[in-house]
Amino acid sequence: MSMHTILLIEDDSSLTQSLLQGLREDGYRMVHVSTVFDAQAQLSESLPDLILLDLGLPDGDGMELLSEIQAKDADLPVIILTARDGIVDRVSGLDGGAMDYMVKPFALAELKARLRLRLRNRRDGEALILQAGGLTVDLIRRRVRRGELALEWPPREFDLLVLLLRSRGQPVSRAHIARDVWNSPRRMSSLDNLIDVHVSRLRERLKELNTHLQVRTIRGVGYQIDEEEAE
Repeated sequence: MSMHTILLIEDDSSLTQSLLQGLREDGYRMVHVSTVFDAQAQLSESLPDLILLDLGLPDGDGMELLSEIQAKDADLPVIILTARDGIVDRVSGLDGGAMDYMVKPFALAELKARLRLRLRNRRDGEALILQAGGLTVDLIRRRVRRGELALEWPPREFDLLVLLLRSRGQPVSRAHIARDVWNSPRRMSSLDNLIDVHVSRLRERLKELNTHLQVRTIRGVGYQIDEEEAE
């Protein structure tokens, strides 16, 4: 488990709840502020290992805050979280010193992968490549291979596959899937149905590829992926 400290600068309460819960479960120490003023106060006390920065803050522009962060520590990793999806905005953010740029809405599973990438030089060797059932899953490039064959993998099914593989042999609840894959802080029956559809598609894909992976339904809990021994 990670003991890295992440400073979340975000004023969207629903997104904040989802991020705090999901990232704390992965062992990150989370510190949250919702304004430029509070962020400046927090940064004057101590610097985190990584910052998640929203650009549209209620009392100022996140880009100006990014400049202040760069002045304090040019090597401090910053990932921008924003609804601004234009090329000019992306270039400005990256040129301004951010190491990554994620456009809302995004999947929590993808954010976690990018966190691992940005912190990997400080981590204790957590794998960024998963191998199971004949598949090789690259968490950073978001690619799946079956032997030498590169596979097209839909984003939701990719995130679902990664989540299940990380908990291989243990059940994963629908609420956990809703939060990590759909970035939804609350479980809803309509989302349960959507999860079931994607699990069904994932099962078919794994079967068609003749992998040794099987997704089982754990009644009353959720789903679990297991690796069967090759015959």
